[in-house]
Amino acid sequence: MINLIKKWFTNSRSKNQKINWKDLSVVWIHGANQSSLSFQYLRSVTRFRSELVVEYDTTNKFYENLEMLLNEINQVEGPYFIVGHSLGGLYALHLTKYLDIVAAVSISTPFAGSWTADWARFFIPKYQLFKDVGRRSAPIKDSKDIEINFNWTQIISTQGSVPYHGGANDGVCTIKSMRSRKDMELIEVPYSHFEVMCSDAVADIILKRYYSVLEVKNFNGGVVLNYK
Repeated sequence: MINLIKKWFTNSRSKNQKINWKDLSVVWIHGANQSSLSFQYLRSVTRFRSELVVEYDTTNKFYENLEMLLNEINQVEGPYFIVGHSLGGLYALHLTKYLDIVAAVSISTPFAGSWTADWARFFIPKYQLFKDVGRRSAPIKDSKDIEINFNWTQIISTQGSVPYHGGANDGVCTIKSMRSRKDMELIEVPYSHFEVMCSDAVADIILKRYYSVLEVKNFNGGVVLNYK
């Protein structure tokens, strides 16, 4: 945790500062109980010249994983363009406090937490994931105080709803939770929580945000687009 506090003061890039493209590193952060293999299709389409695919174990506590991810990412020189799926997007948001991140794309991330985790943890109290993603968990509550000073796109998956997630959902996360941040560009896609990982539309969004990093403009956030 001490290392995290030290890194807090290193992220001082101005929003309008130009980026050296040959130094830009793409970092992929997978979702809960997944691995780097989940990005195989998107990586095969985007084919970034400099990238790092990080791994973490969901059975570990959130902030233990956060420090491990920070140390791993710091082995590659920034600035960074982050792509995070589901829980990976929440890690990406927390990493903005310590890394020189210039743009990010999160995919199906429940930034307001999970209603399902709130009640499921009573049945499986030792399951670490439920402790980390509940609506009143420390990672979720702390993330609400994190300010974003660069363009962030949140891709919202809208299909695959199941009846036990407390509202319209993509089979894993509620749409309400995915839409909760007002400081991000929101783009809805008609796929389930896992279909987004093999979607050409999602790959296209990632590429466009990657190539627009140098075109820094004022962004008010909260805009919702429907991707057809």
